[in-house]
Amino acid sequence: MSDLLNYIVSDLTFQLPFSESFIQNALLNGLIYFLLAGLFYCLLWSPFQLKKNNRIQVKVTSTFTKRTIELLHSLSAVFIFALVDIMLIKAGQAGYTKVYFTHTGLLPFLTSVSLMILSHDAYFYWSHRLLHHPSLYRFHKIHHKSTDPSPFSAFSFHPVETLTESLFYVLFCVTIPIHVDGIITWQIIQQIDNCILHSGYEIYPSWLTSSPILKFKTTSTHHNLHHKRNKGNYGLYFTWWDRWGGTWIEDTDDVFEEVAKRGYKNE
Repeated sequence: MSDLLNYIVSDLTFQLPFSESFIQNALLNGLIYFLLAGLFYCLLWSPFQLKKNNRIQVKVTSTFTKRTIELLHSLSAVFIFALVDIMLIKAGQAGYTKVYFTHTGLLPFLTSVSLMILSHDAYFYWSHRLLHHPSLYRFHKIHHKSTDPSPFSAFSFHPVETLTESLFYVLFCVTIPIHVDGIITWQIIQQIDNCILHSGYEIYPSWLTSSPILKFKTTSTHHNLHHKRNKGNYGLYFTWWDRWGGTWIEDTDDVFEEVAKRGYKNE
């Protein structure tokens, strides 16, 4: 996996001029995003799969037009993320960031990726909560047009929100040493998590909430309730910020268990 990432990033992107690097990275980011979102959409949103009992919002309110709008906004976000990626890569090559390009072992790699996930979880919670402030909500409103979210709404952002998201890994990369492969690994993890949270279906087992450790993992139900009610449950990877910050939607676990226990049997 590491060799593959090195080939994709080092051999295909680093040696190119900025404009070519940007185009190539945008195409690569877009391919990864649309493959992941498309896979989840095909698995969960096909006409046959819509009969699944583990759909969170039973009444289907999504339309082809809504999906198209989500795709267009996601395309905009992908280009902005790609631009930030290339700027960080070039800045790293020039020594202006903490991003490095020579592997130093598995432990530093795993540590930096874990730290990036935990840091992003905190940053996302507070920036997300801030975007719900009346004076800033206009930049977040686009994302909440998807009241019945699908995997394609995961990156359906206003450009200002996309830049707000991008600011996280700019700040991280100028303060914390991380290998470029670690950034890519984090990006793939957060894209998969985003697709799950916006899937519209509950894919996690009903016993998750009773697990001493796994109960802190955000579920599709957790984020779906945020879209449906437009408040609370601001967390991304974990639920502890919502619990600590007083933004936990009280019936989240009850709704999750009710949906998850339906199973995957057809109606």
